[in-house]
Amino acid sequence: MYLSHYIFYISFFLISCLFSQSNKVISGPMLSYIDGYSTQIWLLLDSEVKTVEIDIRDYENDKLLEYDFDVINPHDLDEFPFTIQLEALSPNKEYIMSVFVDGVFIKEMDLFTRRPHLDDLQFLISSDLGNPSPDIFSHMSNTHSDFMVWLGGHVSSEGAIDLSNLISSYTDVRKDAKLNHFMSSTPQISTWGELDYGLDITAPFSLKKTAYNAFTMFWPNSLKKTYNYTFFDYGTYQRYTYNDVDLFLLDAMTFRTEDKSVCYGDKQIERMFQEMQNTGATFTVIASPLPFTFDTEDAFLNYQREFNHFLYRLEMSDLDGIVLISAGGKISTAMNTYNWSDEITNKELSISEFNFCPLNMDTYSLINVSGKAGYRVFSFETYNENGTLVYRKQLYQNQLKLY
Repeated sequence: MYLSHYIFYISFFLISCLFSQSNKVISGPMLSYIDGYSTQIWLLLDSEVKTVEIDIRDYENDKLLEYDFDVINPHDLDEFPFTIQLEALSPNKEYIMSVFVDGVFIKEMDLFTRRPHLDDLQFLISSDLGNPSPDIFSHMSNTHSDFMVWLGGHVSSEGAIDLSNLISSYTDVRKDAKLNHFMSSTPQISTWGELDYGLDITAPFSLKKTAYNAFTMFWPNSLKKTYNYTFFDYGTYQRYTYNDVDLFLLDAMTFRTEDKSVCYGDKQIERMFQEMQNTGATFTVIASPLPFTFDTEDAFLNYQREFNHFLYRLEMSDLDGIVLISAGGKISTAMNTYNWSDEITNKELSISEFNFCPLNMDTYSLINVSGKAGYRVFSFETYNENGTLVYRKQLYQNQLKLY
């Protein structure tokens, strides 16, 4: 009798300890940008956490990589974001990653590094989180996408002008259990929009930097850059290459001016077109929280000088396979084909843009790229909160030519 009670209490004590340890992870782990050699893992941790250990096992040869990290809480928060940079990975590998916090197993995750061969891929894309149907995240998880792209609006930080309030906004969002489950299911990358930015476009640089610092605490994206730059030059702009798709996420907030003379800024656009010249991708996707060619008040085409320069650089790039994608759809997903004439040759040019509805309208979108080399197909799909397909448009590789 006494022995059985003793075993019961010991078992209860051990389970309680394990439960309390696992509760030290408030949100995550979440994978972010993955290349052939490195990735980032993001977690929201309790202030008591001291160490994080990552064990990565090569699925093919069972080789084990072990990483140990001492946890740093620089702002002395009760719940704080923590990003881990993992190096020394190899291209074209499938890894099984185990995450431990203070010695307690938390989660096992699959990790795929960049593949050198042509393969099908699909990735989710959406914006403006809001309060969608809770079931929508289950449907998104079940798509088994290669990664997820956020075009802004993950949090609403309007009126929050200091770092503490901004961190609280992000923390509250990430505590949602269904959202957290989805964000742990596939790598996540993001740029910001008006809501995440949370500032008037004429706000002083010090406030922009505060909003940027909060953003980077919760969105690690690519911590290891291939070029040197300052925040003032490029903001949250980034390039993500996966298989034969090159994805450029533009920062539509940092450099925008009230008089609509500047939206993205010359340096950001110049950086993008320089990188597009050595892309080698079948499809080059340029994505933004703002519409490019749709006739809306905040569309890029209203920034006339910069938009005309953008068209000129497209002409000079002489690249096929370019697709524009933007958030801010008001009713439903739509595709627009924008036509213009080359001023020198008078040749007609055209480019396609998909503009989609946000998550707060209970829709999400999915991009599929499939087919054999030379005959690849780019498919844009939108689904409702029930996981039902409500829009699909396919563009074939040989259709996506400027001229």
